[in-house]
Amino acid sequence: MSEPVSLAELRNAWKPLNEIHRSGRRYSDGVHLRIYRCLSWADRAEIVAERDEDLAFILRTIGFNALWGQEYRPGEERPSQLGECTRFLLELSAVDPQDRLLGWICGTDPLLEGIYANPFFHREFWSEPGSENLGGQERITEKLEGWRRDRRGERLFEEFVRRMLLLRGQLIHGNATLGGKVNRSTVRPAADAMDQLLRRCLSVLVLDRGHAADLRWSPVPYPPTPEVDSSGP
Repeated sequence: MSEPVSLAELRNAWKPLNEIHRSGRRYSDGVHLRIYRCLSWADRAEIVAERDEDLAFILRTIGFNALWGQEYRPGEERPSQLGECTRFLLELSAVDPQDRLLGWICGTDPLLEGIYANPFFHREFWSEPGSENLGGQERITEKLEGWRRDRRGERLFEEFVRRMLLLRGQLIHGNATLGGKVNRSTVRPAADAMDQLLRRCLSVLVLDRGHAADLRWSPVPYPPTPEVDSSGP
C-alpha cells in the first residue's frame, strides 16, 4: 500500500491544470471548483491538526463533501449520505490506476483496524443501554478479512463511511465536548483517516487524471456568481 501524496505536492500538481481550465472562462465549475474547494479545507485542516483534532476532522469532512456533494431540486428525494459517499468512492476507485483507494481500504492499515474495532464508532453502542453487548460490531469485524481478500470495496467503504458519519453527527450537532478527553479515541484516528482519504482521492483526481472522468461533477452546489470576487472560485 503506497503512502498518500502530500497536500503541497498535490496543490503544485493542480495549479497548471487549473490555470489551463480557467484560462478560457472567468469562473471555475464542475470538478475544478470541487477540487479548489476541497484543497482550501484540507489545507486549513493541516495547519490546525496538531493543536485541534476536532476541527481538523470537521474541516476534512467538509473537504470530502466538496468532492461528492450533489444539488437536489426542492421536493426531490435525496439518497442517503452513506449511499452517496460510498457510491462516489467506488466510482473514483474505478478510475484509480494506482489502486490508491481500494489498496488502502482493502489493506491492513492499523489505523483502519483500530477504527473498525472501536465500539464508540458503532451506532449500536449508543442506541440503548447495554447495546454494546448485542454483537453487531463483532459480526462486522469477523467479516473484514474476507471482504479484504475478495476486495469487497463496497462493504469496506460503507463501514468506514458509516463510522465517519456517526462521529461527524456527534461533533457538528453538539453531541460531544470540544477537546473532550473521553472521545480522543475516536476523534484522533478519524482525523488521521480523513486526511488519508482526502489525499488519496485528490491524488486520483489530480495525479491520475481522474478529474477527466464523468463522476457527476456538475452542477456544483452554490457555484460562484459574477458578483463574487474573481480572484478565485
